[in-house]
Amino acid sequence: MTPAWWPLSFWPAHTAVTVDAGGTVSSFQTGDTLIATADDSTHQLTITRNGVVEKTFPMSMGMTAGGHQTPNGTYYVQDKKASVVMDSSTYGVPVNSTYGYKVTVEDAVRFDNVGDYVHSAPWSVDDQGKRDVSHGCINISPTNAKWFFDNFGPGDPIVVKNSTGGDYKKNDGSADWMN
Repeated sequence: MTPAWWPLSFWPAHTAVTVDAGGTVSSFQTGDTLIATADDSTHQLTITRNGVVEKTFPMSMGMTAGGHQTPNGTYYVQDKKASVVMDSSTYGVPVNSTYGYKVTVEDAVRFDNVGDYVHSAPWSVDDQGKRDVSHGCINISPTNAKWFFDNFGPGDPIVVKNSTGGDYKKNDGSADWMN
């Protein structure tokens, strides 16, 4: 059995941490506190570093049509890839159906195990900051996605709030990180 442990709230920047689990000691230091907050009421993705707003990006999240709203909750970056093929047939929606798609996205930062990413979406730039048109991902412009990709890494939090998608409740393996 592997023990799992996490703090009740985000650690302050540059915190020295030592964990002693039955005589096995591990130490590390956190880096900058980097938090992305996706507010669906404003359609803005706000980035804070060490408690100070560093960037604000227009964004688009999951559309109501087809039940694609992005659920509210605190997620954590799981991995990132320069390029990802997104294919709706992998979760039972044929590519040629109303809500089907097969598209390659760039600068993709995954935040759950069901396929939601923060990624470059040049096709939705006109909607970003105004309305939700994605299938659950957080769409941002290519320039903003490149910055996000270069700055966020595994474990960095992404907070989704004010969505009509309810609360994130999937047991997809990422729940160990959920607040």
